[in-house]
Amino acid sequence: MRIVRFIFGNWALKGGALLLAVILYVGMIALQSTQQWPGKVAIQGVNQPANSFLVKPDTMPTVGSIRYIAPGDVRVAAESFSATIDLKDVKVAAGDSTSVKVQLIAEDPRIQIIDYQPQQVRVTLDPIEAKTVPVRVDHGQPPAGLSLGPESLSVTEVKAVGASTLIARVVRAEAVIHIDASGLDVNDDVVLVPVDANGNSIENVQLSPPTVHIRIQIGSQLRTQTVPVAPIIRGSPVAGYYIASIDVNPPVVSVSGEADALAALKGAAETQPISIAGATGDVTVKVALNLPSGVEAPDVATVTVVVHLTSPATTRTVTIGLVPDGARSDRVYTFSTPSITLTLGGATAALNAFDTSTLVGIISVGNLDPGTHTVKVTITVPPGIKIVAASPDQITVTVTIPPSPGPSPTSSIIP
Repeated sequence: MRIVRFIFGNWALKGGALLLAVILYVGMIALQSTQQWPGKVAIQGVNQPANSFLVKPDTMPTVGSIRYIAPGDVRVAAESFSATIDLKDVKVAAGDSTSVKVQLIAEDPRIQIIDYQPQQVRVTLDPIEAKTVPVRVDHGQPPAGLSLGPESLSVTEVKAVGASTLIARVVRAEAVIHIDASGLDVNDDVVLVPVDANGNSIENVQLSPPTVHIRIQIGSQLRTQTVPVAPIIRGSPVAGYYIASIDVNPPVVSVSGEADALAALKGAAETQPISIAGATGDVTVKVALNLPSGVEAPDVATVTVVVHLTSPATTRTVTIGLVPDGARSDRVYTFSTPSITLTLGGATAALNAFDTSTLVGIISVGNLDPGTHTVKVTITVPPGIKIVAASPDQITVTVTIPPSPGPSPTSSIIP
């Protein structure tokens, strides 16, 4: 009851207060006339899905015709408003546009927005794609009297990443350089630009790497000639080995430079030093060329060199002992000789490294019956060494059965 009396008690006084508040609010609104701000507010996308690109039209709509109400002492400027579009539910598909509501917010709570245009815009979210494109150099027409040598590029292809509709237009990455009339060589890092088939640059596409290092010799006496590759060998192989031959691939290269620089080659393109120190077999390496200053081999980064090593053949004579194999405990085996003379052949280095004291001749006696037999000597040598001769190569083995022990003598006791 108290609550009812509180609500309805003095209702006339309370109703009058409420009416007065409404009159004051209406009066305040009436005193604040509706105004229109003449500026424009850029629209920003929020909640954009990952791996998508917001494709903006050539002239992205901006929010304008903003009508608002604000006290007279409130300063209204571009920073007074922010316009956004929520891209969370926009479908990611090439060329598929979606209508999205534009949300305009007043940064100052004293500013009440009445109306603005546009209320909606159409946007497209393209999927992000990548492809590899070639690198091309645009050096224009060189000044009169200058000639350009072969181009040397740090990369010949780059990866282009961007919206699928943009990536489809990219045909190459272009590096634009200027040839100075002074004839200075080009030796610079140049920014790459993605371009379409007509040479027009395409924005919002990223290239990796974004730059290319370009080297171009420029002069009035540039020449090109073909010269053989000369491997430079350093060090010595293990004693007993020597170089039998050297293979080079490619055997010749095309070099370019001015006449005085090419003269420093002395008719051959040397390689960087190749070490064969301590080698005991063929040495295969990929090695760069060691060209004089001002000379380039634009078509060759490295050459493959194979240094074939060999060792002169020689022989060595040793005496080795004979051992039975498969001997029985109830047999006696007698060899016609306890050792044989063996002549070994092979590379000097291989023979020097072989410990001949480990060699023995094997006589297989396991299947021999009592009597006299001629048995071939079996000898095993390591790879790279061969048996030239064995004297003798077979021996006589006599097999006997040892006598059985006789009865033990007995003692007689005479009483």
